[in-house]
Amino acid sequence: MSAVARLRVFILLLALAALPAGTAPVVARAADTSDMASLAQGLVSHKALYGLSVAKLDARNYRNGIAGGLSLEFVNACDGYVLNQRFLIETSTEDGTLLNNMVLNSWESLDGLRFRFKMKDEVNGDLDQEIAGEGSLKARGEAGLVRFTQPEDTELALPAGTAFPTDHTLRLILMARKGGNWLHAAIYDGASAEGYSEVGGFIGAELPVEKGETPMLAPLKGQRSWRVRLAYFMSDKPQDTPDYEIAYRLFENGVADDIVFDYGDYAIRATLKFLELKPRDPC
Repeated sequence: MSAVARLRVFILLLALAALPAGTAPVVARAADTSDMASLAQGLVSHKALYGLSVAKLDARNYRNGIAGGLSLEFVNACDGYVLNQRFLIETSTEDGTLLNNMVLNSWESLDGLRFRFKMKDEVNGDLDQEIAGEGSLKARGEAGLVRFTQPEDTELALPAGTAFPTDHTLRLILMARKGGNWLHAAIYDGASAEGYSEVGGFIGAELPVEKGETPMLAPLKGQRSWRVRLAYFMSDKPQDTPDYEIAYRLFENGVADDIVFDYGDYAIRATLKFLELKPRDPC
């Protein structure tokens, strides 16, 4: 059995384990183009700032503390989706402080078939990694290819079932609306030149409609939402446990809240500190 096949089997087992006893996973039917296009209209352009703090820290971990911030700007534009992200993470250790500064800028076509990206990662002011390129899929649900401009002359084959980030979010929301509770996909997000991720997505029961009683969530009043957990497995190595998991509250308009990045022996919580919704420009 290939490494990818093993990952897919293990993701299915994780899905079964995540459900209440006696419950089978509910897989909604595949989304058609009209479903996705209609749902995409509801994705709201927004700017969100999150404060980072320790959610879990194993006593044997070399880290003593974690702080920082995450800024996210999403634009639902006429020609595609623009997503600008910046992670600034300060990690305290016995040997000193590490400051990671990662910026990832991307554009994704409305049909989910093209994806341009540029990522730069610095550690204590020194360049650690920089990649850029463009990915393309033959059609939704089919295979594709990433061609990198940095590193030069590098390509990455994408398997059937690959999704780019915003298209994957749309699939999660659509499945949640239809009562599905798990979704497997290969995802390429522009963060690595080494491989894509096999991702098992687990969708919890729908939460009560947001009442907007706190100032931070007031702009989301009336929005439906679900708890989501994503398990990420890197495609370039065989493994039985995820590299990391992300749990969060996903609103129907694409905004995320109460995010936890779990890396096994430590976890980082991203708490929403600022949210601004922006009107979509007429097309």
